[in-house]
Amino acid sequence: MSTPMEIIVPEIEEIVNFYEPELVEEIARETGFVQRESKLGGVEFLGVITEGLYSQPDASLSQMAAMIKDINPEVEISAPGLHQRINESGVAFLKKMLSKALELSACRQIDESIPELLESFEKVHILDSTHVTLPEKLSSVWKGSGGDGSEAGMKLQLTLDYKSGQYESIVTTNGITPDRSYIDEAVKQVNAGDLLIYDLGYSKQAAMIDISERGGYFLSRLDHRIGLYKQIEDGSLEKFDLVKELKKAMKAGIGFCEFEVWLSKDGRVLKLRLIAEKVPDDVANERRRKARKTAKKKGYTPTKKHMFLLGWGLYITNVEAERLKAESVRPFYSLRWQIELVFKAWKSYHGLTEVRGKRPERIECFIYGRLIMMVVMAFLSSSIRCHLWNTKRREISFLKVVRHFQIKAYKALSLIVDSAAFARFLLTEFLEACRLCMMDLRKRLSTAQKLRMANAASPLRL
Repeated sequence: MSTPMEIIVPEIEEIVNFYEPELVEEIARETGFVQRESKLGGVEFLGVITEGLYSQPDASLSQMAAMIKDINPEVEISAPGLHQRINESGVAFLKKMLSKALELSACRQIDESIPELLESFEKVHILDSTHVTLPEKLSSVWKGSGGDGSEAGMKLQLTLDYKSGQYESIVTTNGITPDRSYIDEAVKQVNAGDLLIYDLGYSKQAAMIDISERGGYFLSRLDHRIGLYKQIEDGSLEKFDLVKELKKAMKAGIGFCEFEVWLSKDGRVLKLRLIAEKVPDDVANERRRKARKTAKKKGYTPTKKHMFLLGWGLYITNVEAERLKAESVRPFYSLRWQIELVFKAWKSYHGLTEVRGKRPERIECFIYGRLIMMVVMAFLSSSIRCHLWNTKRREISFLKVVRHFQIKAYKALSLIVDSAAFARFLLTEFLEACRLCMMDLRKRLSTAQKLRMANAASPLRL
């Protein structure tokens, strides 16, 4: 007979299995972290680096050693002893465990809390990055921007599937690595019927064509530097003058329009939809102020074309109108801001910016431990979202859920080696999170609510 835990939250069993001592120890041996004479086991190390530092991100080595004894009273290790174990094999072990964590929700089913508009796509990948400043002594390992910033920095590239809440990939790079250099890797995750949403920094014509050739879709804001074409009567392509077309629209009193445009790169062509929506004057002026400030800092003058186009919201996509109405493009693109909540949680609650120590190995262990907890929390949060919507038609606050489990993390330390007790603990806190972490009722619509209304939206005319 199925237990209530299996009926309500099958994800709990997956999380318990992730910490299962026998499986963790096997990976620890494979990566060389645990050897025959090792006092410290993989499950104790994993527990303190994940749940322990989740509870207290700024913990010293002595405090971490005390946490290990809470996990397993038979393991006594000193701060210097723990210092020696935080090495390259420790990094390899945690990196492997992160890969296992990313497999947690690989087979998640779509639930009814997903807005209908999303059902047109197999997956909705959202891609973005965040920067973490590191101690300058680590600049030889992770190079930062320098100047007004730190000489050392790490950039984290995150791809998540909005439909399942799954973190699909997390990649660390140097702080100065441009986002555009990563888009080719992201494209490899896009399969037929998937949609990839990304920002200007990833804009690359070849990648757009690659996505289309894979049978996938993309949605992005338009990089004004990309050359666009229009098709003329004889089927050939000629330059498309976006500024000219928008000025014509303004003269006619039209503030919302769609154009059929083409990309042409290395003999490959792609037909696209360009959606343009005039923004309020105060928004346009603020954009221009920031653009001038950035240009002055970098020593160039922004073009008149760029200044004009900042008065418009410009989106480019290869999704057919039958799948995505022009009026739905802007609210659909706003899904990308959900990833900002993730980054806020990473830095504010997961303690990602509270890096301690000076050795690269210690910082890498810290980072991978944080990333593992982020993946586990995303997995559990998506289950809470589904349960809460299906039972109460209410939405969760992701930040509240993250904070709730952070407060309870220290209690989990003594339970992760006891699968039954750990499962009971997770079930209790799952139900408590459903009770305490609902999104506050408010007049302003959430992103999910906007998407539910998007199909019925009428064209906006400004």
